[in-house]
Amino acid sequence: MKIKNFNKHYREKGGLPQLNEFRSTVTSLKSIAEHFEVSRERVRQWFKEFYKEEYDPRPERRKRIIDSMIDFARKNTESDFEEAFGGYNSEYYSIAIESCYSMGIYRHV
Repeated sequence: MKIKNFNKHYREKGGLPQLNEFRSTVTSLKSIAEHFEVSRERVRQWFKEFYKEEYDPRPERRKRIIDSMIDFARKNTESDFEEAFGGYNSEYYSIAIESCYSMGIYRHV
């Protein structure tokens, strides 16, 4: 699909500028597909066609979540961190808390 045709067909949904916004905010394929009312496979095809790449927001989203947790740690106590994230995704919590120790934000007791 050509960009001109894409923008014409999906004008009401924001066209390529909206797809680009979704890409920059690492929105899930499912959410993009729902917005444009197409399949996730169709969204994958658009990324290959328009951006010449596979689209997988998971690694970037994971990094942003962990970075956000570390940012929280810089401004709060370790007990606040435990209270806020202790029951959250254990993999993310483990990575974030170990990063906090290695960066000197918190100290091993």
